[in-house]
Amino acid sequence: MTEVVIEAGPGTIRGPNDAPPKWVSAALDCVDDEFALLDDRPMSVEDVWADVMTSIAGAHVATAVVVCPGWWPATRIHRVRHAAYTAATEVVLLERVHILRALFSDDATVVEIASDVAVVSASGTVAAAVPLQKNAMLDAEAVAAAIGSPAAVVVDAPVGVLGAAVLASTIADRMRAIDVPVRIADDDDVLRVSAAQRSRSDVGSEDVAAGRSHRKLFAVLSGVLTVMVLCGAFAASHQSPDDGAPMTLLVEGRIGVLVPATWTARRITSGPGSARVQVVSPADADVALHLTQSSTPRPSTLAETAAALSAALAETAAGAFVDFNASDRREDREAVTYREVRPERHVAWTVMVDGTTRIAVGCQSAPGREDLVREACDRAIRSAHAVS
Repeated sequence: MTEVVIEAGPGTIRGPNDAPPKWVSAALDCVDDEFALLDDRPMSVEDVWADVMTSIAGAHVATAVVVCPGWWPATRIHRVRHAAYTAATEVVLLERVHILRALFSDDATVVEIASDVAVVSASGTVAAAVPLQKNAMLDAEAVAAAIGSPAAVVVDAPVGVLGAAVLASTIADRMRAIDVPVRIADDDDVLRVSAAQRSRSDVGSEDVAAGRSHRKLFAVLSGVLTVMVLCGAFAASHQSPDDGAPMTLLVEGRIGVLVPATWTARRITSGPGSARVQVVSPADADVALHLTQSSTPRPSTLAETAAALSAALAETAAGAFVDFNASDRREDREAVTYREVRPERHVAWTVMVDGTTRIAVGCQSAPGREDLVREACDRAIRSAHAVS
């Protein structure tokens, strides 16, 4: 009986043995779905993941140490864990971010590069999710702004993520230009440190270095809502989150948005307005974010989005939607904006376009108390992006 280390995501799945590349691609591309098309046949994604894990782990495995991205939602982690148990008697899950931090120091800020977003973590908490424009210089500038001037930075350049190595190098150049120590990590570093950490510890079955963070993480994925809220009492103060407030990356369908980690997410499918996810402050039920999305057959322009919204709002009750602006700018992003006015609450809507996805962020507060939601609102708008 043996122990193996397996890297699961974001760009590949690998370990001591190989799995057919098309299996790995199907497992990752369809990780949030129920079925995948493999060799022109529909297959359960659960079965695809099980086959990949079994092939990579090999026979007679006692323990599988599985390293996952720290920003992956709980639904993905559950799928990976379930698949790992088909290959091993014991499963240990580790967060990639903790492994990366161990390469430098516990004080290091970590940048995890994925295909659509760069996730910045500091002090064990997601600090920013930067949508990527597929331009290394522009993306590095945006990531550097999100990082600030920390004591040290580890940049993750995962195998299988197109352009990750170039972006990591460009980010590192920007950090070194302001005298911040930087290390670029690759998948070999992740596997090596994971094995070393496991050998030095007595981590129990299913113990997750990620477990502590996942209690802070809530995610909505493929129609399934999973809510993880921080433990502890919440003071009923009327205070908007400051820049140091813990944030988490919420994924709903095909969009990702940074939201306060202590707020509670729930799906709203009835009542006025579109189906949406509502993220509510624990301190004040009138303070909330609303997230909606829609897809278009082809990439849409802001003007087309504004025209469609204007036509839809024209059919609503007079006075319910006001201050429509077809060409506004919020948090340095082009957007359509308007306000929804209800007797008990106001919602400031910002609608953005990312390829074939229209993303709407609604910022709710009691009339005249917009300051209570402003910081959470601004950070949600800055981070909102389409995910593939």
